[in-house]
Parts: sequence; C-alpha cells; structure tokens
Amino acid sequence: MTCRECSEFLSEYLDGELDLEVRASFDQHLSRCPNCVVYLEQFAATIRAGKLAFEDDEAGGACPLPEELIRAILEARGR
Repeated sequence: MTCRECSEFLSEYLDGELDLEVRASFDQHLSRCPNCVVYLEQFAATIRAGKLAFEDDEAGGACPLPEELIRAILEARGR
C-alpha cells in the first residue's frame, strides 16, 4: 500500500470498517511509514475537534450572538 492509498482509507480505518485484508495492508504500511502515522493522528484529531465544535448544536443548545455584533452586521449589509 502506498501513502496515497493509505490516505484514501483513513475514515474507514478509524471507523473500523475496513475488511481484514485491507486493514492488514494498512497496518503494515503504518508500521513502516512514520509520516502516515502522523497524518492519521492529525486526521483523527481533526475529526474529534469537529465533533466537539458541534456538540452543543446536537444537544439543541443555542449560541447567542452579542447584540452589538448583530447590529454591526445588519448595518454593514445595509451599506
């Protein structure tokens, strides 16, 4: 497996959705390629950060904006 092929399977790998043969090839590549290990770690961290960023939205929590900001936006759009 090449680095490019490895990058195509990141989501499936992290979700545990690769079949055994592809996963074995993926794991073998990771054992020899520190760059792909770092890339996988960064990809996983990005996925976690994205989920955290929208955690309140999924719970139905509102994110109120300051009134001054709303007025400034509306004023700027009116120009």
